[in-house]
Amino acid sequence: MMQKFSMTCSCGDVMTFDAPTREEAVTQAKNMMTQEAINHHMQEKHPGDAMMSIADCHAMIEKDLAPVQ
Repeated sequence: MMQKFSMTCSCGDVMTFDAPTREEAVTQAKNMMTQEAINHHMQEKHPGDAMMSIADCHAMIEKDLAPVQ
């Protein structure tokens, strides 16, 4: 059975994933958030902030991705 998982960035952007488990949703999020995608998001939504590393982004996904109630 698929569940919805989401996380909200500090800028208010919401990422939502459909997956059978939280682990699979985390994998989907990490696969989507490549360094190129992170750089694009930072330039567009967080101008002036330091670029986020892929390791920091993936740690944030691990911490913040949660089931949608």
